Amino acid sequence: MKSSWTNLLVLRFSSIGDIIQTTSVLNTLRKYYPDISIDYMTLSKYAPLLFDHSSIDKLHSLDSNNSFKSIKSIKAIINQRNFDLILDLHNSTRSKFIRAITNQIQSLNVIKPRAKRFSLFLNHHNKFPSNFNQKTWFHEPIEKLLPDKYKISKISLSISEEEKTISKLLLNNNGLDNNNYFVVIPGAAWHQKQWGVDKYISFIYQCATKYGLTPVLLGSNKDNVCNEINQGLTIKSINLYGKTDLRQSMAIISQSKLCVGSDTGFIYASEALGVNTIAILGPTSMETGAGVFSKNTLNIEDKNLWCRPCSQNGSFPCYRGKQYCMENITSKDVLENVEKILV
Repeated sequence: MKSSWTNLLVLRFSSIGDIIQTTSVLNTLRKYYPDISIDYMTLSKYAPLLFDHSSIDKLHSLDSNNSFKSIKSIKAIINQRNFDLILDLHNSTRSKFIRAITNQIQSLNVIKPRAKRFSLFLNHHNKFPSNFNQKTWFHEPIEKLLPDKYKISKISLSISEEEKTISKLLLNNNGLDNNNYFVVIPGAAWHQKQWGVDKYISFIYQCATKYGLTPVLLGSNKDNVCNEINQGLTIKSINLYGKTDLRQSMAIISQSKLCVGSDTGFIYASEALGVNTIAILGPTSMETGAGVFSKNTLNIEDKNLWCRPCSQNGSFPCYRGKQYCMENITSKDVLENVEKILV
């Protein structure tokens, strides 16, 4: 397809999972408009996610503060690149400001479905279409630019062979002498999205012994749950809690046989890297932007529980006193789903 615009700037500033989901839009645009130039702007702490992405021509990173220096940097980038279209996939205060100072450039933006989510959380009345998810939502602003029966592209990330080699050395130095491992990501930004420690311990033991795989625990230095799980295991495990950066974590995940974890950023990195992935969903759902959807991925959730989803990001404490959305999911449930994709 031909377009009336040639230089596109995409805006999304957080967080890991959402940024990864936007790669579907990049890939769709690249498919239907192979000749356009696509730039992407995000925060510097998230920029490594998108290194060497095949659908990005130039990646721009900003400091998280809103200083005068950052504003000057934004203006300089826009002046240098001659954008004729801005695609705002965040619609945040920061992205609105960028659109305001570049109002001479045409822009498109997502519209957050706040009313539908409010109705869902408060009245448990689901007004979302059955096919709604984060990828379909990110595509809404560009639908008029695409053919009537366009296909939504997969999410994707890129890892180099050198990065894979370095990650193997890291695993070897921590006691893993082969590639037969699976990754567990038990942490999450909010405690309510974490599955129980005892449940993880039970599942990891069963999965490791059944499939002959070594468990590798990944998490940031805030995810002490990795230590709690590791201390309860009676089998060999590799605990890399707080020992890896974004790219190292992605490289380790990319070579694993399986990745299991909470509704958190690295679960979506696993899906984007084509790894067998299982997401354990509690207080969030596809209506809030959660969930994996590729062929070799599965979501485990209690779809019949009337009180979920209960918040946009799982940050609200459970008002029922007992978190049934996580309590109702057993280690047997997760293991049975592993059997469906490890065939």
